[in-house]
Amino acid sequence: MPSLVPPLTRMALVLCCLVPLIAGTVAAPAQTISEINKANGFHEMLMGIGPGFTAAVKSAPGTPPQKVQDALASAMEGAFDREKMETAIEARMADKLSAKDLSDLASFYASPLGKQVTALEIQASSPQAREAKKIEGAKILGELPSRDPARLALYRQMMDDISAVDTGEAVALNMGYAMLSEMLGAAGKPLPDDQVMALLRKQTEGLRRDIDSDAMESAAYIYRDMSMADLKLYEAFLASPAGSRYYDQMQVALGAVMTDEARSFGHRFFVALGYRKA
Repeated sequence: MPSLVPPLTRMALVLCCLVPLIAGTVAAPAQTISEINKANGFHEMLMGIGPGFTAAVKSAPGTPPQKVQDALASAMEGAFDREKMETAIEARMADKLSAKDLSDLASFYASPLGKQVTALEIQASSPQAREAKKIEGAKILGELPSRDPARLALYRQMMDDISAVDTGEAVALNMGYAMLSEMLGAAGKPLPDDQVMALLRKQTEGLRRDIDSDAMESAAYIYRDMSMADLKLYEAFLASPAGSRYYDQMQVALGAVMTDEARSFGHRFFVALGYRKA
C-alpha cells in the first residue's frame, strides 16, 4: 500500500504557512463569520489547500507506479473543495463568537495595520515568493538571535498566541489517522486505533520540529520590514479576546473539516485503485 504520510507532513507545513496570521482589507464592517473569513484572507487560503495537497503528493520521493498516479489524480477530483470546506467551516463556527468579537475583528481587518499585514502576506503567498520565503526566511531567522533577539522573541510569541505548531501537528495527525485508517480498512488490513496512531507517529517523527521551523522562517520573512511597534500591535490583536477566540474556533473547525476531507480522499483513492467499491 503506498504511503501518503510524507505528503501529509508537507501538507501540514503548507497549512502552517497558510493558516496562521491572516489579515485583510474590508470596505465595510464585517458582521458575520462568512464576512470575517472573506475579509481576513481565510477565503483565499482555502483555495490553496487542494493545490497544496496535490503538490505535496507529487513531491514525494520516488515515482509511484502509473496506476497509483492515476488513482491519486482521480481521488483528487473534488477533494478539498474550497466552497464545500468553507460552508462546513462556517457552519461549525456559527454562533461561536459574540457580536462584539465580530465587531472587534472587523475593526482590525479594516485598519491600516490590517491592510499592511495583508499586503505582506499576499505578496509572500505567491508561488514565486514561496522559494524565496524558505531560503531568505531561514537566513533571516538564523541571524536574529544575535542581531535582534527582541524581534525573534516577538515572532515566537505570535506563533504561541495562535498555537501554530500545536494546530499544524494536530491537523496533520488527524488527517493522517483518518486517511490511514480508511486505507487499511479498504485493503482488508484494519488495525486497532492505538496501533494506527503508533504507526502514524513513527512515520511522522520530526513533524513538530519541521512545522515549528517553517512557521518561524515564514514569520521572519513575511514581517521582516515591519516595525517593532507595529509587530507589537499585531501581537496584541492576536492575544486579544476576539483574536484568540476567532483563531481557536477557526482552527478547530478547519481541522475537523480537513480530517473529513482526508477520510473522503482515502476512500476515493482506494476505489480508484480497485480495492473497494464506491
